[in-house]
Amino acid sequence: MDENLDNIVAQLKQQLNENPADTGAAVMLGNHFYDRGNTAQSIVYYQYALNLNPDQPGVLTDMATMYWDNGDLGLAERKFREVISRYPDFANAYLNLGLLLLRGKRQVKEAALVWQQLLARCPQHPAAEKAQQLLNTHYQ
Repeated sequence: MDENLDNIVAQLKQQLNENPADTGAAVMLGNHFYDRGNTAQSIVYYQYALNLNPDQPGVLTDMATMYWDNGDLGLAERKFREVISRYPDFANAYLNLGLLLLRGKRQVKEAALVWQQLLARCPQHPAAEKAQQLLNTHYQ
């Protein structure tokens, strides 16, 4: 990590130390570690942020992605499905669940069903275009 990133992380940690209820700082730390592929640290900060405010479908989706990256496919799938259940219009969770089913579990038909749900539920969302491309590529 370069010095500038070290400073940003230190500032965010200091911010969180001074205000343990700072959800934004926890999410930014989670995102920082997510972007650098540090699954363990990203999950820690995402979970912390969700404990402060569980109404964050994007954070829960990112945490599920980190579980998948960590090889915890079952837990990742459960978290993606939780997002879809709680936030049925959160399109990125459908897209990511479909990708997990396709790439992680080799369940092509199940992935297609999830992407079809996305298309039916959120046809105008940018994720719908990606889902349609994936359907065209993997499920003819």
